[in-house]
Amino acid sequence: MLPYTAEVLSALFEQYNRAIWPAQIVALAIGIALIALAFRPIRGGGRVIGLGLAAAWAWTGWVFHLGYLAPMDFSAPVYGAAFLLQAALLAWTLGIRRGVTFRFNADAAGLVGACFLAYGMIAYPAIAGFAADGWISARLFGVAPGPTAIVTLGLLLMTKGRTPLHLTIVPLLWCLAGGATAWFLGVAEDLLLLPAAIVALYVAVRRNRHHAIG
Repeated sequence: MLPYTAEVLSALFEQYNRAIWPAQIVALAIGIALIALAFRPIRGGGRVIGLGLAAAWAWTGWVFHLGYLAPMDFSAPVYGAAFLLQAALLAWTLGIRRGVTFRFNADAAGLVGACFLAYGMIAYPAIAGFAADGWISARLFGVAPGPTAIVTLGLLLMTKGRTPLHLTIVPLLWCLAGGATAWFLGVAEDLLLLPAAIVALYVAVRRNRHHAIG
């Protein structure tokens, strides 16, 4: 049994969104900029994407999980630690080592990645906005876990060459945990997390096998 209901979780997001305003605007602007760099690459763009994603994961892990969710969920410290670990992995692999570049291609991985970006950036807040809870309880990229994980997976499917699978582990695990919670509570915007995790893993592994053979 979860220690809260869907209504309690929605109220938490409402309190959280009011408290951090206007951080959501900054996070959305960063998200749009990162996506633009994947569709129109520039020199050093991969490093910017990595550091931007790392900042989103660090904020969500520290501020949301450890600061707001922890008082009502005993699992929140574990989630927060996992998100901070993901931030460190992104910063090291993409920001410091700079061994990965991003470029959108109209292949299966690129198209799935684009769908993930649309889901994380647009569908998440739209679902909340048209629901009874309203926009104030919306989950947004960069400050909430679900859309942050989905956008990250979408961008990782747009890397040039092989997808760095070690960077997908924490986002996939969150999709499994968040998706299971969503199905149990009936949280509409998180219901696609479970199938999204399956699709992302399948596409990434198949893509890497193709590059290995090629």
